[in-house]
Amino acid sequence: MAVIKAVSSKAGIGQALDYVTKEEKTEDKLVSGLHCEPDTVKDEMQATKELWEKTGGRTYKHFVQSYHKDEKITPEQAHRNALQLAENTSAWKGFEVLVATHKDKKHIHTHFIVNSVNFEDGHKLQWSSADLQELKERCNAQSREQGLHVSEKGKTFEGAEREETVAWKKETYQLLKQAEQGKVKSYVQDIALAVLDCKETATSRESFIRLMNERGYGVDWQDSHKYITYTDLARKQAGEKACKIRNNKLEKYYNMGFGKEELEHEFERNARTAEVRAGKSERTDPRTEPSEPDRAGEQPAEGSLS
Repeated sequence: MAVIKAVSSKAGIGQALDYVTKEEKTEDKLVSGLHCEPDTVKDEMQATKELWEKTGGRTYKHFVQSYHKDEKITPEQAHRNALQLAENTSAWKGFEVLVATHKDKKHIHTHFIVNSVNFEDGHKLQWSSADLQELKERCNAQSREQGLHVSEKGKTFEGAEREETVAWKKETYQLLKQAEQGKVKSYVQDIALAVLDCKETATSRESFIRLMNERGYGVDWQDSHKYITYTDLARKQAGEKACKIRNNKLEKYYNMGFGKEELEHEFERNARTAEVRAGKSERTDPRTEPSEPDRAGEQPAEGSLS
């Protein structure tokens, strides 16, 4: 089972490159460069930025492909798989990419460090949720071809359904279980249900926030923030401190996606579905030609056929 995620880090590009190439985590044969050499990657990426005079802002993008600890795969195969994905990612064409596979943990995983500036024409890396979804789909296809497990949301590595609510603290776990059984009212449960309901019909961030507001929940979704914060507005107005929760906590509790990436993917799918339905409606709706209006004041002549 391979999972790909985008990593958000405050570390500089030099620190990131140093980390993923640490000797205790990997070895030379598990470190490769796409459009660059591993030994000189730091200098090459910096030279590209300076060449195109784009040394500010975001300096790199970081992704990780991880395999389940019980997956039957070697570090070498994992590295080959990662290289194949990198080479066929169209959004990375013309960008230097360092690919480093780590074997120091129970789960084998590979880091991708992508330079933010294109060495061919100097444009900055543009990466959308659709690009990430496409990368994940190719990762799943790769696993299927090799007879490896494919990640399925809501299921364990063995393929069993995840039915248990997961929470970090015992008290929170009990509260959520009681809320599921209708024994107590939990604002966390209410927010989770509202998000799941609203994302089914929302076609954009704006429409999602509006639908949540109509249900009495605030949504703090900012591009500069990693997480979305959901707020029970009634509890907030009542002065209760327990009224907010971030999407990463909801994901831990329910094993579902409540974050930006998952929601935006859902919005895109809803928008496409709406467009298809609208197109079908236009093709199937009966159309009648407008009749020619009677000329004003004209009456059939007496005795004539009208």
